[in-house]
Amino acid sequence: MAVSFGGGQQHPANLSHPPHINAVLQQLREDPAIQEVARRVDYLLKCYFPKLHRLYTNVLDDLCQENPSLTPNFPKCCFAASSFNFKHAVTFPHYDSLNLLFGQCAVFNCGTFDYKKGGHLVLWDLKLIIEFPPGCVILLPSALLRHSNTAISPHEIRHSLTFFSASGLFRWRHNNSMSDKDFLTAARPEVRAAWRRYKEDLWRTGLDFLND
Repeated sequence: MAVSFGGGQQHPANLSHPPHINAVLQQLREDPAIQEVARRVDYLLKCYFPKLHRLYTNVLDDLCQENPSLTPNFPKCCFAASSFNFKHAVTFPHYDSLNLLFGQCAVFNCGTFDYKKGGHLVLWDLKLIIEFPPGCVILLPSALLRHSNTAISPHEIRHSLTFFSASGLFRWRHNNSMSDKDFLTAARPEVRAAWRRYKEDLWRTGLDFLND
């Protein structure tokens, strides 16, 4: 469930689901325990990366003011999207390439499993395997680091909640409510040149947001 932009969308929008899925997602949104998790991951991002938290908050607020039909998943949470994996959550090695390049993805896991034996977070590029106990949250740059988690025993339970924001939302705001394609088509040559220089130096911008 998400406010997102990318993958063929013409503008930022709420992702659509079949009615029976929407009913389940709405129950999850209204669950007090899950709302508390959303507030907690928002707080952690604000503590560790305050500049990035302001960026996430301002972009989501601006988009919702521009288009009142957009519905954030949770109040007081700066992340535009979230996903849920239940019962036996396992992910294979991957990059979240549609997320903001220098952004953070918040992952909360819970359940009844032996975290010494399974459910570890694996950061392949850093050659790290990290114990990830139930009830913990981790912030990681999921677009930059290939990551996965190890399996748990068949009789165990592991749920995960992931919070993130698509990079397309930030590009839309940076382009004054236009896609990259539309912006470059309408821009003057000197503006297009400045835009491309900005993209080439985006890593410097990212370091500034992360260096608080």
